[in-house]
Amino acid sequence: MKHLGLKILLVLGLFLVIDQMGGLLLDTLRDHSPDGRYHKAKYTLEHCDEDVVVIGSSRAEINYVSQIIEDSLRMSCWNAGRGGQGMPYFRAVQEGILARYSPKVVILNIDDNDLEGAMAYEHAGFLRPFYSTHPEIRPVLDKTSKFEWLLLKSRLYAYNSSFYYLIRPYLVPGLDGKAEDKGWKPRPGTMDYDPGKKPESEPAKTPLNPEAVAAFDYMVNKFLEKDCQVFFVVSPNYGRSIGSSSAIEYLKKTSEKTGIPVFVYSADTSYITHPELYVDPEHLNIDGAQKFTRELVQQIKPYIQSSKQHSSNDEKVYKGY
Repeated sequence: MKHLGLKILLVLGLFLVIDQMGGLLLDTLRDHSPDGRYHKAKYTLEHCDEDVVVIGSSRAEINYVSQIIEDSLRMSCWNAGRGGQGMPYFRAVQEGILARYSPKVVILNIDDNDLEGAMAYEHAGFLRPFYSTHPEIRPVLDKTSKFEWLLLKSRLYAYNSSFYYLIRPYLVPGLDGKAEDKGWKPRPGTMDYDPGKKPESEPAKTPLNPEAVAAFDYMVNKFLEKDCQVFFVVSPNYGRSIGSSSAIEYLKKTSEKTGIPVFVYSADTSYITHPELYVDPEHLNIDGAQKFTRELVQQIKPYIQSSKQHSSNDEKVYKGY
């Protein structure tokens, strides 16, 4: 029994060494990635200090051109959108950003059904490699599973199912956008489509998910408490007109309570009936993203200018002018 116990301890020790050394290697790959998902996540959590931050899923990542926002608003911009994500990821990103600074402007791209489905905490598990160094995101990731906090003692587990995205930037650079794109992920090309297809009719409404609504409310209130100017935006999809989903109605109610402007493009026929603007039915191509960003910026610019004017007047009053 004594020899067996020693062998078990030896095996466990070996596994521990492999886990820690393997984790150290993967951390090194993550921290030196030239671009890609982990490069973007690390920059978002640890370095971004831009005036304008875009938060959302793949529609945010692909539809918002950071450089156009910068050129038009004369403010720096970082697109923190991440494909395949939802409210848990948005909350984690928010906590990581606000732990360091408060952006002047936050653009929240909320999909027409973002507040209706289950909270996909497992998708936010993409951020596991930052769990040990970023205590502010732990409350979100801990909800992935009952024993998540314990499993994350393993450094290899933190990269579970993520090895492909960790290595891909070294083999095929630029697939998730180049560093100079400032978080925007351009998608070239045009989707295949049926010229005779008409937009789908308005779908039946789905009830809101109370947990998603609570997370959304918390996120909005926290940005407002930090004096961030917030905008709600619903991106368009090709061939699908959605003007009053449960999520969109809730955005409008929140807008009435808080004064946050909301811009709904999901029923805009200048987008939803123009396949040449899309790379697939849910994402704009480069031309579509540029058009969308330019038009959106023109809508939000008066609010930002008005805010700057009020701030200037307040400062003059404070100084006794």
